[in-house]
Amino acid sequence: MTNDPKRTDYMPTEEFARRALEQTRLGYKAMGQTVTLNANFDTSFDQFAANVAHGLRHYVVYRSDGGAFARGLVRASQDLGLIHRDYLTSKLPNGTRIALAARLYRRQHMVPSDRWMMSVRFAKVAVTFGKDEAEIVRASPAIIAKSDKILAEKVLDHAIAAAYNPRWSGDRQKRIIDWVILAAELDYPAYLDLWYYNRVAVFEFVNWNTLDKRRADMTRATGGKLPFSGTTGSMGGRGTFSAPPDTPWREYPFRNAIKKCRGRTNVDDCAGLVGNELKFAESEIFQSIREMEKQIKRAGMAANQDPFQSPIGAASDAVGASAAPFFKHVLAQLKDPKSLYATYMKYSQASTTIWDTN
Repeated sequence: MTNDPKRTDYMPTEEFARRALEQTRLGYKAMGQTVTLNANFDTSFDQFAANVAHGLRHYVVYRSDGGAFARGLVRASQDLGLIHRDYLTSKLPNGTRIALAARLYRRQHMVPSDRWMMSVRFAKVAVTFGKDEAEIVRASPAIIAKSDKILAEKVLDHAIAAAYNPRWSGDRQKRIIDWVILAAELDYPAYLDLWYYNRVAVFEFVNWNTLDKRRADMTRATGGKLPFSGTTGSMGGRGTFSAPPDTPWREYPFRNAIKKCRGRTNVDDCAGLVGNELKFAESEIFQSIREMEKQIKRAGMAANQDPFQSPIGAASDAVGASAAPFFKHVLAQLKDPKSLYATYMKYSQASTTIWDTN
């Protein structure tokens, strides 16, 4: 098959309508991605559609069938015909480079290879280029307004791909897969609010050497009420056991991934950063759970060794009046299917039975 951009043959548009009906019947939803592309205008719609399809070659099947699928895909969108007529009315010369915003809709599926392209919509971007002008694209305000959503969707795509990385295995992979499934179910922007407690802040709060006054200072932002947010406080510029001044209580792994990807020339370059952020978050929660369990065991043993100590209930009650509610709150998070913590109750590497003795 040749990849000649001047070819104008295409997959019949009726095939795309049939596929769309079939996907709807099967219950699949669409996930969108917006890209900006450049193409040469041509007064012939056949050639113009072929040029636009060639501009999409990095996003859809192209090489294997010589572009027939891509050319059928763009023709199935009525937007492209309207845009072409608009340019004809304005008497745009052949060969003028134009910019288009393309909204690509794929079948929503957790396995990247099964996210088939279903349809595409087009919109004009408010800029054109002469034949010899530099191709600097300045998107319209409407496209700029969508940039955050576009980036967030791309980051979630990378997260899904990372979760199914064949080099990952074991409980770590299972937990991260659970996360991306939950994120996909919540969808944008709700999945950006998934969070976990900062491991350093938790360690200081639950440490049995931490005084209740210090715990009160650490949770001043919420008045000591759960769930905690804000920071652990300035502490007069000094840390205690582990937490530096103003350590944040919460970490948002998907938000953090977006921050690391923002501003990169090619957002695809951030795939590794997204995977690393998820691995870091998974490890931090796992280690934090282990550290909390050690504190519960340590305090529980000490309490039971005191002959004047009344019998305790759940082991988490042994850590003191202000810390015990936090442990019970984390236990509730572990049982909440909409929390990042929930997956830690499902697999062998985490045991929380000592938190729920009674």
